[in-house]
Amino acid sequence: MRAAVVTELGAPLTIENLELPKPDFGEALVKLETSGVCHTDLHAAHGDWPVKPTPPFVPGHEGYGTVVDVGDGVDDLKVGDKVGNAWLWSACGHCEYCRTGWETLCEQQRNGGYTVNGSFGSYMLVNAAYAPRIPDGLDPVEVAPIL
Repeated sequence: MRAAVVTELGAPLTIENLELPKPDFGEALVKLETSGVCHTDLHAAHGDWPVKPTPPFVPGHEGYGTVVDVGDGVDDLKVGDKVGNAWLWSACGHCEYCRTGWETLCEQQRNGGYTVNGSFGSYMLVNAAYAPRIPDGLDPVEVAPIL
Protein backbone atom coordinates (compact mmCIF):
# COMPACT_ATOMS: atom_id res chain seq x y z
CA MET A 1 0.00 0.00 0.00
CA ARG A 2 1.10 3.57 -0.56
CA ALA A 3 1.28 6.00 2.32
CA ALA A 4 2.68 9.39 3.27
CA VAL A 5 5.20 8.66 6.01
CA VAL A 6 6.96 10.81 8.59
CA THR A 7 10.51 9.44 8.59
CA GLU A 8 12.00 12.35 10.52
CA LEU A 9 10.23 14.94 12.66
CA GLY A 10 10.14 18.29 10.87
CA ALA A 11 11.13 16.84 7.48
CA PRO A 12 8.81 16.57 4.46
CA LEU A 13 6.65 13.46 4.34
CA THR A 14 7.78 10.76 1.93
CA ILE A 15 5.53 8.58 -0.22
CA GLU A 16 6.38 4.95 0.43
CA ASN A 17 5.12 1.49 -0.41
CA LEU A 18 4.34 -0.25 2.87
CA GLU A 19 3.21 -3.77 3.59
CA LEU A 20 -0.57 -4.07 3.81
CA PRO A 21 -1.37 -4.38 7.53
CA LYS A 22 -3.35 -7.34 8.80
CA PRO A 23 -5.95 -6.76 11.50
CA ASP A 24 -5.18 -8.18 14.93
CA PHE A 25 -7.75 -9.06 17.57
CA GLY A 26 -10.36 -6.29 17.79
CA GLU A 27 -9.14 -4.47 14.68
CA ALA A 28 -10.48 -3.90 11.17
CA LEU A 29 -8.67 -3.08 7.93
CA VAL A 30 -10.13 -0.12 6.06
CA LYS A 31 -9.60 0.84 2.41
CA LEU A 32 -9.50 4.62 2.53
CA GLU A 33 -11.56 6.84 0.27
CA THR A 34 -10.50 10.18 1.73
CA SER A 35 -8.74 11.81 4.63
CA GLY A 36 -8.87 15.26 6.08
CA VAL A 37 -5.73 17.08 7.16
CA CYS A 38 -6.00 18.41 10.69
CA HIS A 39 -3.50 20.80 12.18
CA THR A 40 -2.90 18.03 14.73
CA ASP A 41 -1.33 16.03 11.89
CA LEU A 42 1.05 18.89 11.15
CA HIS A 43 1.99 19.18 14.83
CA ALA A 44 2.66 15.43 14.93
CA ALA A 45 4.81 15.52 11.79
CA HIS A 46 6.82 18.46 13.12
CA GLY A 47 7.20 17.04 16.63
CA ASP A 48 5.74 20.18 18.18
CA TRP A 49 4.47 18.62 21.42
CA PRO A 50 6.38 17.52 24.51
CA VAL A 51 5.36 13.88 23.97
CA LYS A 52 6.62 13.25 20.46
CA PRO A 53 5.60 10.42 18.14
CA THR A 54 8.31 8.00 17.07
CA PRO A 55 9.10 7.94 13.34
CA PRO A 56 8.44 6.30 11.05
CA PHE A 57 4.67 6.73 11.25
CA VAL A 58 1.72 7.50 9.00
CA PRO A 59 -0.17 10.60 10.18
CA GLY A 60 -3.89 11.22 9.85
CA HIS A 61 -6.94 10.86 12.08
CA GLU A 62 -9.69 12.08 9.77
CA GLY A 63 -9.94 9.07 7.46
CA TYR A 64 -13.06 7.64 5.86
CA GLY A 65 -13.34 4.31 4.09
CA THR A 66 -14.75 0.83 3.76
CA VAL A 67 -14.00 -2.16 5.98
CA VAL A 68 -12.30 -4.85 3.86
CA ASP A 69 -11.21 -7.29 6.59
CA VAL A 70 -11.80 -7.83 10.30
CA GLY A 71 -9.72 -9.51 12.97
CA ASP A 72 -10.90 -12.02 15.53
CA GLY A 73 -13.16 -10.62 18.21
CA VAL A 74 -14.80 -8.03 15.95
CA ASP A 75 -18.56 -8.46 16.17
CA ASP A 76 -19.93 -4.99 15.48
CA LEU A 77 -18.17 -4.24 12.16
CA LYS A 78 -18.34 -6.23 8.96
CA VAL A 79 -16.81 -6.10 5.50
CA GLY A 80 -18.52 -3.33 3.54
CA ASP A 81 -19.25 -1.06 6.52
CA LYS A 82 -18.27 2.59 6.15
CA VAL A 83 -16.14 3.81 9.06
CA GLY A 84 -13.80 6.56 10.12
CA ASN A 85 -10.79 6.83 12.38
CA ALA A 86 -10.73 9.26 15.23
CA TRP A 87 -7.87 10.78 17.21
CA LEU A 88 -8.61 8.44 20.15
CA TRP A 89 -7.67 5.04 18.71
CA SER A 90 -7.98 3.20 22.03
CA ALA A 91 -7.81 3.60 25.79
CA CYS A 92 -7.35 1.13 28.64
CA GLY A 93 -10.99 1.16 29.74
CA HIS A 94 -10.07 0.48 33.38
CA CYS A 95 -8.43 3.58 34.86
CA GLU A 96 -10.39 6.25 36.69
CA TYR A 97 -10.40 8.48 33.59
CA CYS A 98 -11.85 5.73 31.40
CA ARG A 99 -14.43 4.73 34.01
CA THR A 100 -15.66 8.32 34.30
CA GLY A 101 -15.89 9.18 30.59
CA TRP A 102 -12.54 10.97 30.28
CA GLU A 103 -10.76 8.43 28.03
CA THR A 104 -8.83 11.23 26.36
CA LEU A 105 -6.87 11.61 29.61
CA CYS A 106 -6.05 7.89 29.91
CA GLU A 107 -2.30 7.39 30.31
CA GLN A 108 -2.51 4.26 28.14
CA GLN A 109 -4.39 5.87 25.25
CA ARG A 110 -3.25 5.33 21.69
CA ASN A 111 -3.89 7.95 19.02
CA GLY A 112 -4.55 7.55 15.29
CA GLY A 113 -1.80 9.06 13.19
CA TYR A 114 0.39 9.56 16.25
CA THR A 115 1.08 6.34 18.14
CA VAL A 116 -0.77 4.16 15.62
CA ASN A 117 -0.48 4.60 11.85
CA GLY A 118 -3.24 6.82 10.53
CA SER A 119 -5.15 7.75 7.41
CA PHE A 120 -2.53 9.25 5.07
CA GLY A 121 -2.38 6.02 3.09
CA SER A 122 -4.47 3.74 0.93
CA TYR A 123 -5.37 1.52 3.92
CA MET A 124 -5.45 1.87 7.69
CA LEU A 125 -6.20 -0.27 10.70
CA VAL A 126 -8.89 0.84 13.13
CA ASN A 127 -9.75 -0.36 16.60
CA ALA A 128 -13.28 -1.66 15.99
CA ALA A 129 -14.47 -0.49 19.41
CA TYR A 130 -13.47 3.11 18.64
CA ALA A 131 -14.15 3.37 14.90
CA PRO A 132 -17.25 5.47 14.23
CA ARG A 133 -19.65 3.91 11.72
CA ILE A 134 -20.67 6.30 8.98
CA PRO A 135 -24.23 6.17 7.57
CA ASP A 136 -24.70 5.55 3.85
CA GLY A 137 -25.33 8.51 1.58
CA LEU A 138 -22.94 10.99 3.18
CA ASP A 139 -20.22 12.75 1.20
CA PRO A 140 -16.82 11.37 2.32
CA VAL A 141 -15.15 14.74 1.75
CA GLU A 142 -17.61 16.36 4.15
CA VAL A 143 -17.43 13.54 6.71
CA ALA A 144 -13.64 13.19 7.07
CA PRO A 145 -12.90 16.58 8.68
CA ILE A 146 -15.46 16.06 11.45
CA LEU A 147 -13.87 12.81 12.61
